[in-house]
Amino acid sequence: MLLRKRAWDMMHEDFATVDESASLAEAIRTLRESMKTTPQNSVVVVLKKSGSPRGILSVWELLKAVEDGVLKDEELRLTEETDWDQAFKRAGILCAREALDKHIVDDFTVLKPTDPMLVVVELIRKGKQPWALVQEGGKVIGVVHLNDIYREMTRDLV
Repeated sequence: MLLRKRAWDMMHEDFATVDESASLAEAIRTLRESMKTTPQNSVVVVLKKSGSPRGILSVWELLKAVEDGVLKDEELRLTEETDWDQAFKRAGILCAREALDKHIVDDFTVLKPTDPMLVVVELIRKGKQPWALVQEGGKVIGVVHLNDIYREMTRDLV
């Protein structure tokens, strides 16, 4: 049974997307909204105007962006004079306006919907990312997460 599984059997069709011109705040907001209905979503697919993928923003990249932009802000210093609420708000506003370019992962694994399980596992392992995009006709039609592969592979083992 396992060898009959294909990428389309594991992919999620309800994934978060933003346009490549979106701000960091838009990407964060989009992923948070997506996670309300699909908690396993951990990536935002960044699309070009043509609809083809430009790259991915994972929770990891978004956290690094927030850490770099907010938590390392010069005004957030441990002094008695620091107005923490004001400094954090200012740093958050500056971070949220930031463009996505320096945070996008543009080296991502692409699967075909008909790729068999063994090919999916091999490509994800080689790509060293816990997710892959499923593309057909130049458009993203789904996202496969490492957790989905694990569930499928171990379902009949235990």
